[in-house]
Amino acid sequence: MNYLRLKTSSHQGFTLIEVIATLVAVGILAAFFMHFMGTALDHSWKSVELVAGEAEAQGKLDEIIAYYTSKINDNPDTALATVFSQYSGDATMQYIKFNTVSGDEEADASGDHWTLKVTVEAPGHNLTAILTKSRTDAGDPKVKY
Repeated sequence: MNYLRLKTSSHQGFTLIEVIATLVAVGILAAFFMHFMGTALDHSWKSVELVAGEAEAQGKLDEIIAYYTSKINDNPDTALATVFSQYSGDATMQYIKFNTVSGDEEADASGDHWTLKVTVEAPGHNLTAILTKSRTDAGDPKVKY
């Protein structure tokens, strides 16, 4: 007895048209992806530059505050003037006072010089600290920084 053998064909792999269609679709998606990633990579250096500049400015501001802290511990009466003369080239410094009515800051033309506004420029924005004559006597407790 001869058995009737049915020859079944099984599809092994992909047809040429399926491979070409897949490659075209992947190519289109890759082109969009590269376009958007290329734009992001072109502008990514700006973020690094901003962060590096801000870190440098923060370091300079920390250095000024540490110097002020050491000087106010030595002599509270001359600490602000010493900081002003030592770091005036590295930062913008201005003696200020606050208006008691509006609360706005004004230049201190009175000569009291109890408050010093220190501004260090950083890319994108500036860092500002307000230094005050917080100790009135050399016998006051030391300021720690």
